[in-house]
Amino acid sequence: MKRYLLSVYFLTSFFFTGQSQTTFSEESGIYGQMLNDLKKNLYGERNVKKVTLDGKERTMFISWVRDHIHTMKAYKYWEKDMGSYLDFFMGRQTEKGMYFDYWESYKNKNVTQLFFTNCFDRQFYFVDVNNQNFFFRMPMEADLEYLMVEGVYTYWQTSGDTAYLRQWLPVLIKGMKYEMTDPLRWSSKSLLVKRPYTIDTWDFTSQHDSLKSVEKLLGHIDNTEKTPKGIMHGDNSGMFMACLQLADMFSVTGDRNAAAEWSLQAALFLQRLNTTCWNGKYYSHFIPEDPVPSHIKTDPLNSIGLSNTYSINRGSATHAMAASIIDSYREIGEKTKGESVAPWYGIYPFIYPHFGNYQVGEYMNGAVLPLVGGELCKAAFQNGYEKYALEQLLIMQKILEANNGRLPGCANGDGTAQKEAIPDEWGVAAFVSAMIEGLAGVVDKDILFREVEISPRWYFTGINKTSVTIGYGSDGNQAGYDYLYNAGNRSTEINTRGRFRKFTLRIPLPEKTSTATASLNGKNASVTIEQVNSSKYAVIKGSGSINKVIFNFR
Repeated sequence: MKRYLLSVYFLTSFFFTGQSQTTFSEESGIYGQMLNDLKKNLYGERNVKKVTLDGKERTMFISWVRDHIHTMKAYKYWEKDMGSYLDFFMGRQTEKGMYFDYWESYKNKNVTQLFFTNCFDRQFYFVDVNNQNFFFRMPMEADLEYLMVEGVYTYWQTSGDTAYLRQWLPVLIKGMKYEMTDPLRWSSKSLLVKRPYTIDTWDFTSQHDSLKSVEKLLGHIDNTEKTPKGIMHGDNSGMFMACLQLADMFSVTGDRNAAAEWSLQAALFLQRLNTTCWNGKYYSHFIPEDPVPSHIKTDPLNSIGLSNTYSINRGSATHAMAASIIDSYREIGEKTKGESVAPWYGIYPFIYPHFGNYQVGEYMNGAVLPLVGGELCKAAFQNGYEKYALEQLLIMQKILEANNGRLPGCANGDGTAQKEAIPDEWGVAAFVSAMIEGLAGVVDKDILFREVEISPRWYFTGINKTSVTIGYGSDGNQAGYDYLYNAGNRSTEINTRGRFRKFTLRIPLPEKTSTATASLNGKNASVTIEQVNSSKYAVIKGSGSINKVIFNFR
């Protein structure tokens, strides 16, 4: 632990800058340094670029808009511009309602990518001759339309920009209806989103070894009516969450009928998803609607894919279902502990002898993926597996140390970086979210922290005193607290601060206690005890942001 005995000056000089509204105090010990390390990963040399597209300067975290959106869950705490890159892609929506994955300039470059796109159906690419850019959609992907809803929702939550919602909600609806009607994306049998046989949410399948050249490329990522397909639960937990987010956004813009419609769609997605895809222990990796190609050697119903962790955090799994998924990862971790630093896999069991070009242990077919670890960590914190969540943070720190302070997108079993990987920022963002919403426990339940849930979980770390401030880069609103746990008299004192109107404060009950009393600003407060799997929380509700709350446990 010597590496964490850093001067207050170092922590202050990097972390507590004018740019930052999100901090853990130095009293947070190794966990404050972990958050600091993760932020340094987000702001490396190649990250957060200003690009001029369609005559407007835009902030780009990662060029692929899917990856950009997945990293917004971290960048939102420090960056001001969270919307301009999204509207560039929404402005390029196709007539059908589809978005493109990425753009690339071919000015002064070879045209290899243009040849590449011409291998596929015209609907999946567009060449902008005037600006010398081309756009491409990975044909197999079925996620961009619901992810764009998540991106816009995140921008709105951090900015309160209702005018932006009114401008782009029709585009978001067109995208969602594309997913729910296009024969390449929608199952009329299951009434769920479908896709070809990929590893979870990824963008390629395993082509037959006999294919060569262009046929091999088409077999790898193309999507036609003849491509075998089925249901991947993560697409549909994503649709479920997007429907809820649309309902919230329509409520704000005053369209009650649309809000009710999308609230109903969310309920329908949830019912169909949990009926179709839950196998009793976790969400099955894939529910085939067409026969699985014989050269893909796997058991789709009894394999677990990475989106199980996402589905928990999207709210589709009950606490009991979440516990079962987390227990499944613990079991996998025990089975593989002699060969791998963590059970953070794209799919388990792995697919032999290979999946596409990837042997067992490579990329989605067995690499250790921090994006899974971060989502698993957050899910564990919020579902009564707090000690297991802390184990994931310590594993993450081991991987950082094995790579000179870098958290790679894909790691080998020993934690060292793989050569081919997804962008590092994806996993980094998942762990930032886990630390802020899980460990520190600050969750924005509305927009701009107007209503917050605060669930400090420092008790499980052994840290008895610390301070936390959480804010968005685009706004002055914050939610923070000072935390003090007194083990001798079994009490916790929380002093909240910020600019929120309503709060729910949830404090874990220490071991060998079963109930609690509380005072709020010197007056007795009503306490409820909430059971979250194996953990219990004392819960009070209140209003106003400046409060002194004392819990006494017995």
